[in-house]
Amino acid sequence: MARRLSENVEEAAKIALQSAEDQRKANIQIYSEEPKVPMYLSPMYRSYFGNVMRVMINGISIYFKVDGSSQNVPQTYADEITSRRMSVDRILTRQRRLSNVSANYESAPGELALL
Repeated sequence: MARRLSENVEEAAKIALQSAEDQRKANIQIYSEEPKVPMYLSPMYRSYFGNVMRVMINGISIYFKVDGSSQNVPQTYADEITSRRMSVDRILTRQRRLSNVSANYESAPGELALL
């Protein structure tokens, strides 16, 4: 009985794995047919993303160089890269605002908006 249950679990796992692999191949086809967009990231972002940024969407990875060179990537990946860059930009902007001590004073509580 336990052996039969084990065989059923293994068979279900094989079917699920094959289904996931078929979906991954379909996603590769979809992403490869998307329009390519030229993108670049300044070397300034290396300290945040490393020399190469790995971008994974639905199990499909691309590796994007962070060296200032222009690369053509599918639109979906370009949107993700832009989103990551914008999140770092928000952090840097906030740090600059908070580090400007001479401008960070208020005459009444709540007057200064740091965000």
